[in-house]
Amino acid sequence: MKLSPDTIRQLIKEEINEMCGNMQSIDMEVEPTHDEEDHEGSMAKRQMFKTAQYAADIFDMIEEGEEFPAWIQSKMTKIADYIGVVKHYLEYDHVMGEKLDKDADAGDYVDDFQKSDAPQFKGKSKKKKQQMAIAAYLDAQEDK
Repeated sequence: MKLSPDTIRQLIKEEINEMCGNMQSIDMEVEPTHDEEDHEGSMAKRQMFKTAQYAADIFDMIEEGEEFPAWIQSKMTKIADYIGVVKHYLEYDHVMGEKLDKDADAGDYVDDFQKSDAPQFKGKSKKKKQQMAIAAYLDAQEDK
């Protein structure tokens, strides 16, 4: 199935709205004072919102078949890697509040994800949970 750029843009916008909510309601100029509590979650959402906007803009700028210098390709690879690491951390470590043993194999991850009632798995198919489990397993192997 081939998706048009307009369809991909719409999907990105829908995902941003689903993940971040209405970002228009966040005051981008507010800096906490020393007396106030840090609002790291709010800051992270603003950063990811801006990153998503930049990603959508860059996506629009790229022409089909366009070639880039090696240093740009390297930056794009790093961006994708960094975003993936953060996503996996939030999905698997932070949100679940648990980690499997260091010697757990891929099957242990799949079993754990299939049995989990964590909110990030709600509505996900068995196949999607399996894909997420394998991604978490591979990510854990990279950390070893």
